[in-house]
Amino acid sequence: WTSVVTSIHLMPEVRPGPERATFQFFDEKAWSNLIQRGGRVGELASRAGANEELERVRAQLAEMRERSRQRLGRRFEMLMGQTHDYDDYGEALIERYVCLGDDFWEDTDTSRQRGRFADITRSADLWANRPEVPLPLCIRDTPGVNDTFMVREQITIGAIRGSRLCVVVLSATQALSSVDLAMIRLISTLESRDIVIFVNRIDELDDPAAATGQIRASIEDTLARHEGPAGVQIVFGSGHWATHALAGDLAGIGADSAAALLRYAAGRPGPAQESGAALLWRLSGVPELCAALADRVETGQGREIAEQVGAGLGNLGRMVEPGRTSGSGPLLRLPPGPGAGAQAAALDRAVTAALGAFDKRLGEARAGFEERVERARRAFLGRATAALLDHLDRFGEEVVWSYDPVGLRTLLRSAIKVHQKSIAVLGQETMAELAGAFDGIAARAHGLPEDATLVTAPPLPPAPPPLALGQTIALDLKGSWWNRFWRKTRGYAAFAERFTALIHEETTPMMDALRTDAAGRYEAEVRAALSEFARAQRALMLGEA
Repeated sequence: WTSVVTSIHLMPEVRPGPERATFQFFDEKAWSNLIQRGGRVGELASRAGANEELERVRAQLAEMRERSRQRLGRRFEMLMGQTHDYDDYGEALIERYVCLGDDFWEDTDTSRQRGRFADITRSADLWANRPEVPLPLCIRDTPGVNDTFMVREQITIGAIRGSRLCVVVLSATQALSSVDLAMIRLISTLESRDIVIFVNRIDELDDPAAATGQIRASIEDTLARHEGPAGVQIVFGSGHWATHALAGDLAGIGADSAAALLRYAAGRPGPAQESGAALLWRLSGVPELCAALADRVETGQGREIAEQVGAGLGNLGRMVEPGRTSGSGPLLRLPPGPGAGAQAAALDRAVTAALGAFDKRLGEARAGFEERVERARRAFLGRATAALLDHLDRFGEEVVWSYDPVGLRTLLRSAIKVHQKSIAVLGQETMAELAGAFDGIAARAHGLPEDATLVTAPPLPPAPPPLALGQTIALDLKGSWWNRFWRKTRGYAAFAERFTALIHEETTPMMDALRTDAAGRYEAEVRAALSEFARAQRALMLGEA
């Protein structure tokens, strides 16, 4: 029942202000909406006409709300929408807001404090001063997507939306249980280099060396069946081993865990004279995980930052007065004087023309994207309805039929990828056009050749993943409510009509989110990058920055 995304902000220097920990509660509107609509499960059941299931979900939510009210008393309504800030924090404080343990209802002081606010806490933010971190880094721990009412699914999607790397932690003893399939759908929207799968708790396996190969094959097969990214790196390890390795407590891992460690180590020899602590740390998988993340940061966002800084420094370097530093390049700053106004006007005309052309072509690209999206939905509905009618012809109305929506997700993923690629190309062309215009104005002002290359354009932001495609829709659920939807319908025409209406309603929120998050967000980010480049370069050339 907890729905808490915990964000750990690692800061190169002390964060300004007194807050070191912040906990945000759900507001009353969100709670009321949850109760009335039943969360995502309630929405799905309502659209499918499964009124009994909807009422059952509402009853469960009402019970959850009442338990929270009893635990918090009159403070329950007062806490809605509030934020709690602390100058310091520790394990007990964090547990009070984000951990709802199995022993919560035990009548002890400890259990009464743990999770006291957990089911009304929406998010937790912790700030830690880490001077060795060169740039601010945020690590988010999401609660997963397998809660009863799918509240976590929406919150987790929101958390991943702002993240560049995702570590999916699975349990070795149930690496691909049904509760993880929703997460598999979600990560299927990401690129393989943006994901690392960490299979934890291999210390609980009798023979980790033999089991890991089977688990790897199972994960790769599941990803392939759900149209997931190929080549995702899978790391096996044990948080239990890592904890004891860091504490230097080898004896504390337990006899069964030690036996599993030795069997696992037999096929993974390390360096000569390796100590027991080093062996435990290496086989915990944490060093391999850290290396995988470091490589992705260095070749991903780290490289992007380096390219942006390099482009900016290059342009700044060409602002240096000739002769002031040895080997300085041509002057980019426009000379002041009577012609300064005309030069500023020329810059403004160039920016207006380039961005105006970008906006026009962007509108045309968006229209093409809208057509592809609607065409994908029509094609999926046509195939699904034909399959439904074929089922009815062969088996009649007594055999419940289901249809896998992976085809729809594949079509929509293709549509958004094509659109994002066209936006990237359009942005690159516009960026080059702006740089060329700035080059020409500076060259003419200083009597340089017209084809002189003076301005370096920075890279564009990467396209965000289409996370909306990973959210659960009615066709993903195979529970009793879907059976009731089937049993309540009679007549082939009624089946087709109701099914078409259901899928149209079900896919509309997903497609709207796709338009907003994956398409609209990227369009806005590229447009903002172009505007910022134009603004900053204009200011540099006119001596305003």
